[in-house]
Amino acid sequence: MPDWDSPPWDNVVLVTPRHGVRNQWNTAAVRRHCRKSGQRMYICQAEDTEGRDDGALGLEEHIIVAGMTTKQTGKLGERVELAIGMRAMVLTNIATEADLANGTRGKIVDISLDPREPTDLTIDPETGATMLRYPPAVVLFKPDNCSFPPFEGLDSGVLPIVPSKMGFSIQTGDHTKHLIHRRQLAITPAYAFTDYKSQGQTLEYVLIDLEKPPTHKLTPFSAYVALSRSRGRDRIRLLRGFETSLFTTHPSEDLRREDARLDVLTAETKRSRSLQSA
Repeated sequence: MPDWDSPPWDNVVLVTPRHGVRNQWNTAAVRRHCRKSGQRMYICQAEDTEGRDDGALGLEEHIIVAGMTTKQTGKLGERVELAIGMRAMVLTNIATEADLANGTRGKIVDISLDPREPTDLTIDPETGATMLRYPPAVVLFKPDNCSFPPFEGLDSGVLPIVPSKMGFSIQTGDHTKHLIHRRQLAITPAYAFTDYKSQGQTLEYVLIDLEKPPTHKLTPFSAYVALSRSRGRDRIRLLRGFETSLFTTHPSEDLRREDARLDVLTAETKRSRSLQSA
């Protein structure tokens, strides 16, 4: 059994099919990072405005927007958890030429608050997190792999990230459509990923959750995606609770039949060639 409190397993990444588990794991991991490092945890509120003049949202608009998913709001969440030194991932193609693309992983180096923030910042009594009214003015981010030339005044490999802005529409009870602009950092803690988001990534140490999600059934294909994120069996662990049929049932009956048909054709071809040679 690995020692989860010591390197390298203390920074293990969770891959899960359950969005709720991913969110809870990321939140717990950020808080753990802050306890160990002594860094302050920030909860950054999105800045939502309405219409071309960027007016304030009314109560009904606020309620509607609060019930929307991040997919509906252009991948910009209502709240983002941040801390200096935490692991983070970029959610959109901010600047692909500068290695700031969707899925880029790295570390938060520094955080500069919006100048509109009050001096008496609110502290959440339950979590101890600092509640921000606006997204930070800029976050300094160091990708794991960066080939972009250094910015003047910044260390090599450190890139500035400013809040992104997305627009989306809502409809109020009087059937009026409203254009909402959201301004928020397009980053998220990177201590846990969904199996879909982890595709194409190779993770150093991985903890795999194969528990059935509440809305759909896992397939052997999705299990393969999760398991193949690791560099090898010495760097991967599975959580208990998965269905053994994921590993004992063929992923596709059609593919199984096709494989059997091809095996028969291969045997017949070899037999035919051997008869011709004789």
